[in-house]
Amino acid sequence: MRTLITLLLLAASFASGEVTFKEPEWWDRGVVFVGNWEPLNVRLRYGRDAVTGGELPVNVIDRYMREHSEETVVKLKESGVNLIIAHFYKMGLEADREEIELTKKLGELCHKHGMKLGVYIGDTIYADTMLRDNPKAREWILYMENGDSVRYGGQTFRHRVDFNHPGYVEHIKNVIRIAIQEVHADLIHFDNVLRRQAPLTGDTPEINRRFREFLGAKYTPEQLKQRFGFSDISNVRVPSWSGVSNPANVTTITDPVIQEWTDFRCHDLADYYGKLAAHIRSLNPNVVVELNPHGINGSNRAFLSGVDHARLVRHGSVFWTEESNDAEVDREGILVSKIRSLKMGRSLDRTVFIKCRFVNDPSTRVPGSSYQLRMAETMAFNRNCLGDVGKPLDVYEMPEAARSFVRFYHQQNRLFQASRNVADVAVLRSFASMAYNSVEPHRDTMLIEQVLIQNKVPFDIIFDQQLENLSRYKAVVLGSQECLPEKAVEKLREYVRNGGGLVATGHSSLFTDWRRVREDYALAEVLGIRARAGRELPEAQRKSFGKGRAAYIPAVLTAKPLPPVSTWVTQGFDRKFWSLPLNADEIIVAVRYAAGSAFSAEFTGAPLTTVAELTEQAGGTRILHLINYKRGTVVPPVEVTMAVPEGRKPVRVEALSPDRPGRQALEFKTEGGRVRFRMPQLETYNLAVVTF
Repeated sequence: MRTLITLLLLAASFASGEVTFKEPEWWDRGVVFVGNWEPLNVRLRYGRDAVTGGELPVNVIDRYMREHSEETVVKLKESGVNLIIAHFYKMGLEADREEIELTKKLGELCHKHGMKLGVYIGDTIYADTMLRDNPKAREWILYMENGDSVRYGGQTFRHRVDFNHPGYVEHIKNVIRIAIQEVHADLIHFDNVLRRQAPLTGDTPEINRRFREFLGAKYTPEQLKQRFGFSDISNVRVPSWSGVSNPANVTTITDPVIQEWTDFRCHDLADYYGKLAAHIRSLNPNVVVELNPHGINGSNRAFLSGVDHARLVRHGSVFWTEESNDAEVDREGILVSKIRSLKMGRSLDRTVFIKCRFVNDPSTRVPGSSYQLRMAETMAFNRNCLGDVGKPLDVYEMPEAARSFVRFYHQQNRLFQASRNVADVAVLRSFASMAYNSVEPHRDTMLIEQVLIQNKVPFDIIFDQQLENLSRYKAVVLGSQECLPEKAVEKLREYVRNGGGLVATGHSSLFTDWRRVREDYALAEVLGIRARAGRELPEAQRKSFGKGRAAYIPAVLTAKPLPPVSTWVTQGFDRKFWSLPLNADEIIVAVRYAAGSAFSAEFTGAPLTTVAELTEQAGGTRILHLINYKRGTVVPPVEVTMAVPEGRKPVRVEALSPDRPGRQALEFKTEGGRVRFRMPQLETYNLAVVTF
């Protein structure tokens, strides 16, 4: 009966566009985890050590067995780890059977010592084992239009899979059943749930069937005729890339079939994950569901990977990002972070898994070393998860500096529980804008976010689905968000008319969500701009509209000339381009103008190499997180003013940090609806807790 009720609730949530579920009680108490998701058979087949990435040691089997020992579990617990994500399914159920039994025993040890067990489910088909044990698996392989199978990088023995093939879905459901009912997993981790970029996209009868089914469900015959020029789609196929030299380098996507194919890939992947998440909860609603689609990296994730985070990650509690944006100020002076991905997780009310590992870190002897900085970043910006602090064999060498941050996280966990960020500004990432142009929307949005990050402006990253709830923000920013549907335009217009602020750059609102050019900017009246001949950008503007304010900036000026688009568009507008733009001050002034009043937290004396996040909890407590990204430096005390919530009065301000013991009471003054205090000197990470 409980299973039936669970399924009915899930069906209702899917129909309404929302996915609602209750996470288990242990989840919100904070998660620190490690992983050993490469089973022995895979390590031997790869010929590579799973811990170091180097050649296999002669004692690989002994070390592998040690990872599953009670001694390891106890030492992990002593170091602060409370979740192990272990190997489970990779080479196939039959081939992995011995490894699965080891995982089951490891889970028993975890539960014995009050820890949780997560299990890894791989994303490929192994030719050596799965095709031997299950010949039908050939039908699930992803094939290109020339008939070749898509392989996993240079590993020729691994085939990529058509995730949403009905046979594969049923197979993975059986894998899930074993994980939950036999191994008693507390969390299920789906690895690399993303698509391959063109031409490795798949062209099979099954994929074409689903594509046409998607189009038929999305549009009426009359709409199909308006979209394609015809309504009979019986011969429409997924795009052909034969003869296209660099299909992944496509910049502006105007072909309606390729646009719809991009949308279909995002929909189809989210549909696959939704089926599995619903199946997991029907078996045990207390199992946490997680996948790895990676995060925001400056590339067109929809076109290249079939990933629309807003649709995809809502089905689970967690998503993983393995982007190479480890926290630092690099040699070029660029502040690098995973803040965008973490903010996206907060906005979508999902936890993010990132690596905070210390292994092979050359800076482990430097105060404020990189693993400490990564831990500080995830404590400040994440939804109560410290992240992956190392593999089991590493724990024996965990330095005290790492342990001190883990201890701090556990000791102060109440500050991270059930908190939400306080944001004055929202940066919109509209699907059609980001999916149908791989250049300007990504460039402008990434750089505007960089300006807000380094100037410590409290902001959220939002998506089309969140335009219904703009009233909580003082200003919304459109970084060259070109392709806005009429509904989004109307929401933004009404938001400004009712007192909100708007900042836009580039050709924001010039196109429809089918990327058809409008006669004028849809937000022309709001922004005070008009379309010009030859797509010449309008001049900068500031104006009032209704009760609100709007500012238009023609272009975000990169700090140095960009190389040809063809050399970077596939990789994306990544970290090497994140120098603050030449007109960063103009952007901040425009955002302040649109916001109309001071931000919820303001700083004096905080360098641009520091970042901040402001969170709050039920009852009114606000926590200000301040992080120094420039390792080896100490930031002198910083003056802070913070908005006092209406009807509240501050009664206590305390500072604490994993860099030093104890709590420090701070003197404060309240004036003009704001509380003023001075943060202590900053090594890596400071928190100020304001109790109202």
